[in-house]
Amino acid sequence: MTKEEAATELTELFPEKATALAQHYADYGNQLLGHLFFADEINLPLIHLLRSNTDKPTIQKYCSFIERMYAMGDEDVKNVVDVTIVEQLSDEELIWFRFGTYLSNDFIREINTVILPQNSMISSVPHLPYRRRRAKP
Repeated sequence: MTKEEAATELTELFPEKATALAQHYADYGNQLLGHLFFADEINLPLIHLLRSNTDKPTIQKYCSFIERMYAMGDEDVKNVVDVTIVEQLSDEELIWFRFGTYLSNDFIREINTVILPQNSMISSVPHLPYRRRRAKP
């Protein structure tokens, strides 16, 4: 998945973002500046949602999309997830640990063992705890 494909997929998940994507292309000479666009259209709303932690389905939708970006994305998209999304979400402890509660254990492992150690800006950020599996009755 390229950054352009990721942006299109984001507008399919959140149709209200289509206008922002069109405006972004108009503002930047028909180019997608991935770090800027995804910071505005994922980070800002997600941080707001994680602060209140009340709209859990929407938070989960964003977090699942971030995981998909990282799993299916090319190197540019993985870089956006690492440098823009994870890095900014790790700035505030409350946001960081709430973010972790919406992630799969596989992505938490990737963050803890690959993303955090390789990104010198966040290498000292605390590791996210793994989610506990619910016991079957």
